[in-house]
Amino acid sequence: MNKLKLFNTLSRKKEEFKPINKKAISIYSCGPTVYNFAHIGNLRAYVFADLLVRTARYNYGKENVKWAMNITDIEDKIIRDSKLKFPDVDPKDAVKKLTSEYEKYFWDDVGKLNIESPDVVPHAADEKYVRKMRELTKVIFEKGFGYIKDGSVYFNVLEYSKKYKYGQLLNLDLSSLKADTRIDSDEYEKENIQDFVLWKGRKEGEPFWDFELNGQSLPGRPGWHIECSAMGGKDLGIPFDIHTGGEDLKFPHHEDEIAQSVIAYGIDKPVNYWLHNGMLMVEGKKMSKSLGNFYDLRDIEKRGFKPLAFRFLTLQTHYKKPLDFSWGSLEAAENGLKHLKNQVYELMLKTSSPLSSEFDNIVTQDEKVNIGFKNKFSEAINDDLNMPQALAVVQELLKSNLKPEEILATFFDFDRVLGLNMNYRIKFSKLPLEIEELRVLRLTARDSKNWVESDRLRKEIESKGYVVEDIKDGMRVRKK
Repeated sequence: MNKLKLFNTLSRKKEEFKPINKKAISIYSCGPTVYNFAHIGNLRAYVFADLLVRTARYNYGKENVKWAMNITDIEDKIIRDSKLKFPDVDPKDAVKKLTSEYEKYFWDDVGKLNIESPDVVPHAADEKYVRKMRELTKVIFEKGFGYIKDGSVYFNVLEYSKKYKYGQLLNLDLSSLKADTRIDSDEYEKENIQDFVLWKGRKEGEPFWDFELNGQSLPGRPGWHIECSAMGGKDLGIPFDIHTGGEDLKFPHHEDEIAQSVIAYGIDKPVNYWLHNGMLMVEGKKMSKSLGNFYDLRDIEKRGFKPLAFRFLTLQTHYKKPLDFSWGSLEAAENGLKHLKNQVYELMLKTSSPLSSEFDNIVTQDEKVNIGFKNKFSEAINDDLNMPQALAVVQELLKSNLKPEEILATFFDFDRVLGLNMNYRIKFSKLPLEIEELRVLRLTARDSKNWVESDRLRKEIESKGYVVEDIKDGMRVRKK
């Protein structure tokens, strides 16, 4: 197996990945702020994190990788929108109602994109994590790197920079850094180096928690940055192996996270590898509501595209590079995915018993996986998750002269990383390709208890002249 190499933002170079413990690899991803739908730029970051986790599990075993993704369910935008949507509800309850609604939409998106479920999903507003945030804030204050001002607690960046390197992820110039310049908002400014809030003093109409510090009562709530230091540390321990996020989070969010953790946990390197994915552009422009090019997964589905086409599109650009989205590129990706499925179906038809073969049997027969192609695929994904090269290996495999069973077993092995949902755990039948594909999609919808999508697919199959019968072990489709 080729050694896994990753581009570490901290060192600004590609490094061989050396886990703290090969039997307990720890990965933390900055998750969504659930006040609205996740846009496709957000979703690219989660597909990237999923590919990283799948690659780590491919190398080290599923049971040896622990993935945590947080849910930010308390911050400025959430409070603002919860007040607007539920003006007559208690502030904490209003926040809960809003975030619960949009978190559900988020997990629906995750399922449609075939992103694996994280092992741990810490919520920032959960009492046990808020308690940890208060503990960290207290330690930082007592060590002389925090101060109280107007009911809030701030991190002293100037004091920190006297002893430690601030700006590691962007190699910042600190010559303009001035004392007593603070920012209280979660709506951070990406260019300005300022003291940042650890604990925000209570404001009228906002949810709050009690906090006693230095003999003072400081009711309020955590600042955004301290949330990840607390959640990552509590669920993975400090130090942990890998932290992921979009490149827009490098500064100040991740930089402040490092500074907080260095002081609060008393360790110079709280995270060993920082990985950041490139931004998603729309036809060369930044995605924004004002330009009318701001899309989420519902927009993709309304245009008739399948969510997995977006996942396939992201695989075609290296995660560190900007991804330029357009409806034309998505259409090309969907056509490419259909072609890939057709290649797999044709191979299924060439197997010895296509009417009765359980294709799980092919998947689980590791001895049929071609070692030469597996090495090529491993070399690609372990070279800093080079998915475009991995897809090239897939095409080389599918066009090879190997036996169909060997090609399928090898391809299904690769799909453990690619996540294109090609590993169908169903019996193959000689239905027309279009109907068979719809049958597979409906089985997937039923497995995930997406009953609305299941009913829609039933009607689509029946409109094409077929009968759908739900049976104990799945479903049966036959000609009317």
